[in-house]
Amino acid sequence: MCKELILTEQEKKARHFLKLAKEQLNKIDPSNNQQSLITLPTVVRKKKRLMIKSTSQEVITYPIYKMHYFGYNHILYDDDRTLLNNINNIYQSIVDKNDYSYINKYTSSTTLSQFINDETVMHESLIYFFKSIPEFKQLDTHDQILLIKSNLINIIHLHHVMIYNFQDCSNLCKRMCKWISRDFDNQMIRTRRYFYRFMNYPLLLKLTLVVFIFSINLSASFDINQSYQYKNKRILFEFQNFYTNILWRYLNYLFDEKEAIQVMQIIVMQILRYQLLMVTMTNSLRQNPDCYQFHSLMKSTFGLI
Repeated sequence: MCKELILTEQEKKARHFLKLAKEQLNKIDPSNNQQSLITLPTVVRKKKRLMIKSTSQEVITYPIYKMHYFGYNHILYDDDRTLLNNINNIYQSIVDKNDYSYINKYTSSTTLSQFINDETVMHESLIYFFKSIPEFKQLDTHDQILLIKSNLINIIHLHHVMIYNFQDCSNLCKRMCKWISRDFDNQMIRTRRYFYRFMNYPLLLKLTLVVFIFSINLSASFDINQSYQYKNKRILFEFQNFYTNILWRYLNYLFDEKEAIQVMQIIVMQILRYQLLMVTMTNSLRQNPDCYQFHSLMKSTFGLI
């Protein structure tokens, strides 16, 4: 697929999500029941900017606090708050079961194949998270597999950002420069840092993961003749629209409308940027003489089988 076509597709997808975001503002009922919020991360709603320049803050341990009430700015429904709390708890319960410290043990002799196989833990934990989402569990197994196969490679990076507490992994960066290229590593770092501004809102990224797992046209196919045949596209669109609506309401709870639109644009464009970077990485893996040693899940994720 030529770069021009990919960029055109990026613009279309960005507009689609931004259009959905703007439409939801008109659907908001200001008379929504104003009960106290259930447990969610604390948000102090002042005229704060999205850009967070320092990443040396204390490591986030995901404590559960009560949200403050913000009068007419409060637009989360009771069902939304319950769903968000469930997403947060499901994600954290799965993350806590795994050890992700393998990257800290890498040395100059660590191979790319070892890293790819170690990443199986990261990918499996995210898959377990998706399989715990009620709407995802309702899907036909065939469609579940296709969604994971086509989307995981592009959204796993948000999972990485949270696992590593919104901080750069210098040990991995050194290895990535050697395995692929310095330019690739620099682009990965630059893209990842766009999400560091959300370090006080990890739930935002968890919800974003759910929104994008239901995408049916996110990934640029590694084989131009390949076309995923879903059994029920309609319900996939319905589920994604459902979670996109919740994402938009949550964004408007955290930020004003202008900032919410900016956040939506940042999320969409950086995930699409990851899509391009993963094409580069996949091409590099195809040329790796040890690719036959990759774990089967990783081969499938990168379209190597």
